[in-house]
Parts: sequence; structure tokens; C-alpha cells
Amino acid sequence: MDFASILAQWPIDWILIGAFAAFAALDGIRSGPTRAAALMLSLPAALLLVANLPDAIFLGPVAAQLTTPLAQAGLFAIVTAVLFFVIHRVIFTFSNGLPPLQALIAGFAAVIVLVVIWLQVPGLEVVWNFGDQVQAVFGEAYRFWWLAASYIALAAVRN
Repeated sequence: MDFASILAQWPIDWILIGAFAAFAALDGIRSGPTRAAALMLSLPAALLLVANLPDAIFLGPVAAQLTTPLAQAGLFAIVTAVLFFVIHRVIFTFSNGLPPLQALIAGFAAVIVLVVIWLQVPGLEVVWNFGDQVQAVFGEAYRFWWLAASYIALAAVRN
């Protein structure tokens, strides 16, 4: 049995999650956990801000006009990108790279937060709709524990 046939049996959701975790881990080895930490902090903050955006005094009417799922996903992406930039600037510590095991932990922590938040933003289903298996693992019943474990793991690798 070759590697391609093994990959063909896995759902694409898990392959994408693993690829992003590997990318985040390699970035952690190269430049430290700053980007993973910024991503993990910007995603929940973006969820909170986008949920409250329709009530904002100046941007509320603009946000209320964005009714299509793709427009809502774009709005979420823009708010996340701005928050990522701001949070990255706040926590950037000129840290060195992480050892491989710590980088792997930071990478998995970042991807877990990404998947949990992705499942909570309805507009992101247009971009990618995770299958039932991923929704069961990272869904409503377990999302608190996944988020708590991810932030604890990130705190452990920041020592």
C-alpha cells in the first residue's frame, strides 16, 4: 500500500487541519510562537467584534447590508486580519524559534482554535464546510475544552 492510497482514504478535512498544524509548527520552529499566539487571540476577539458590529454607531448600517454568507465571511476575515496585526504587534517579543516539540504543540493549539472558531461563524461555511466528523469532534459539546486546552498548551510552550 503506498502513501497516496492511504491519503485517499482520509477525509480532506483532516488533511487540511494537519497541513495547517504542520505549517504553524514549522513557523514556530523558525520564528517562535508569536504568530500562533496572535492567531489564537485574534480569532475569538474577531468573533466577538463581528457579533457586535451591527450595533456599532458608524459601521452598524454597513455591516447590516452584508447579508450574503460570502460577504459575512469577508467581513470576518477583514476583522480577523486587523486584529491579528494589532495583537501581533502587541505581543511580538523578538522570540527565537521553538524546539520542535514545543512548536508542534503551538501549531496544534493554533489549528484547534481556528477550527473551533470556524465552526461558529456561519459565513465561513461558504468558504469551507467541515464534515460531520470534524463538527462532532470540535463542535458545541467540546469547544470549551478544546479552547481551554489550546490556551493552556500555548502558555506552556511560552516558558
